[in-house]
Amino acid sequence: MFRSLRVRIALSHALVLLVILVALGVTLQYVLARTLDASVTSQLRASAQGVSARIDEAEKPVPPPDSDVPSNAATQLAVYKPNGALVGEPKETPAWLKPGTQPVTDLEVSGERVRVVTVPVTLSDNSEVIVVAGRSMLAEDVLMHRVRMLLLAASLVAVIASLAAGWWLAGRAVRPVERAYEARAAFAADASHELRTPLTFIRQGVEVLAANDPALGDQVLGEVDYMAGLSQRLLLLARAEGGPALDLKPVAVATPIRQAAERSERALGLRLQVDGIDGLTAMADTTALEIALDAVFENVARHGGGSAEVRGYRENGEVVIDVADAGPGLPINLHGRAFDRFFRADPSRARETGGAGLGLALTRAWVEAQHGHVGLSQTPGGGLTVSIELPSAASPA
Repeated sequence: MFRSLRVRIALSHALVLLVILVALGVTLQYVLARTLDASVTSQLRASAQGVSARIDEAEKPVPPPDSDVPSNAATQLAVYKPNGALVGEPKETPAWLKPGTQPVTDLEVSGERVRVVTVPVTLSDNSEVIVVAGRSMLAEDVLMHRVRMLLLAASLVAVIASLAAGWWLAGRAVRPVERAYEARAAFAADASHELRTPLTFIRQGVEVLAANDPALGDQVLGEVDYMAGLSQRLLLLARAEGGPALDLKPVAVATPIRQAAERSERALGLRLQVDGIDGLTAMADTTALEIALDAVFENVARHGGGSAEVRGYRENGEVVIDVADAGPGLPINLHGRAFDRFFRADPSRARETGGAGLGLALTRAWVEAQHGHVGLSQTPGGGLTVSIELPSAASPA
């Protein structure tokens, strides 16, 4: 249980960090891409405007000058007349460097992304020429790819480190809880064991007392039996929650159900109608299942009117055992609390019925120890239904 808790804490720690890193990475890439994009457009527009200024000075179309500046070496420039004729040497102008329909146009040339900026220039005689500037975006695309790979690698390393740190921190955080949990289970087991001997001795003495004063003896014997039952239930809870793992294997549930029902009918005077349990096989522990059913049947004897219908069926890969009593039932808002230790719907009548409020808590502990689930629902016509769900299994050989 605590190992799975450590795993969940470590995974949640890593997941939060991963979400933060993804958000930061996406934001960083978006900002960097927009910055590079704007920088390239500004550079090309500046180059085109430089040619435009030169044309304005000459007051006629002139070809762009050759540039010896290293930063401008990758920028291609061209001047076109309105009829589409190129001003200058056609052989020195790339075929893709032509006026675009938009001021800024992106092209794909030989697998590379190319940006083209188109700037119209009006001459003094109201004629117009078009200056075109273009350059490859390969350097920017390579940079963005490297940034993405760097962010991916850094995120992977960060998540792995976060998992390791989360596992270590979760272990330190869970260790005191685990020790307290083990100490609680050990205390319940030790206390239950230690109570047995003095309670047995007291009972023997009270039996002698009862021979002389039956009224007083019966009253004290009732209290001793109550304490003995309480210590026995605490011991069973400690075994279910803090004991060794159960031996889960395919079990034909009809046998433990009938044994528990017959035992409760003899000991508690219950009237149980068992139906639909033949042919059902679950992954369970026979003893643990009987203990859980004993607690349910005892709850029926104390609070369920002394009679119940036990029905088994298979549903959604689970074997379900319903115990529907004919008692007064339990308000729906108390169903969740009914499995708490020492819970009583009517504390004033607890000693009248002899209940300690541990029956359903004991049932849940033993069912969950078998990787099952137990729940409550209203019985049609009145009463309470306890549903035990266990993983279904193939029939045992």
